[in-house]
Formats: sequence, structure tokens, C-alpha cells
Amino acid sequence: MTIEQIATKVRAGQRVTADEALELYRRAPTALLGHLADAVRARKHPGGIVTYIIDRNVNYTNVCVAKCNFCAFYRPVGSPEGYVLGFDELFRKIDETIAVGGVQLLMQGGHNPICR
Repeated sequence: MTIEQIATKVRAGQRVTADEALELYRRAPTALLGHLADAVRARKHPGGIVTYIIDRNVNYTNVCVAKCNFCAFYRPVGSPEGYVLGFDELFRKIDETIAVGGVQLLMQGGHNPICR
């Protein structure tokens, strides 16, 4: 099935298969994906109101022992590029998020053996 055929299904409100969704993800232009997603959103929520939240991801450390194949973020223990944020820095980031209306904070970081 072509990208345009799959897009026609989406526009008609038909469900796409996992393979068709993957085809869109891999080969459809980003602008088309945006238009299709907005069409689905408008169909599900026709009131014309779109909401969002302000959130922030805080990476408290990039030191990690997991060495996942996909991660370009981590640094090994002892690396001069490794960091661990202290409480003052974490609280500053939280305060900054609240100051701009943030309502959600995701704390994420490496598997640092020093951070227990």
C-alpha cells in the first residue's frame, strides 16, 4: 500500500494496521504526518480546543554503567564529561519550571553507582 493510500485511510477515519503505521513513520513526509495527526485529533476532539502542559526533563546525571547500545548520552564512571547535579541545581531547575507555569517534571538520568 502506498503512503497516499494509507493517508486516505486515515483521512476517512479508518484504522491503520501496525505495518501501515510503520510505513507512515518510516516514509511519510513530516508535514503529512502532522496533517494526519491533526485530522485525527480534530475528529476525536471536534471542539477546536487544543491543550498542552509545560513540563521539563531534568537529567540529574549522565554517568551510567548500563552502556546501552542506543545511548549517546551516557559517560562512564570517571569520565571528565560526567556530571551529577547537586540539590541546589535541581531545586533551581524545579523553580524555573514552576516560574514559567510548568506542572510536570521528569527526573531522568544514568545508572550512576555513586547516586544511591
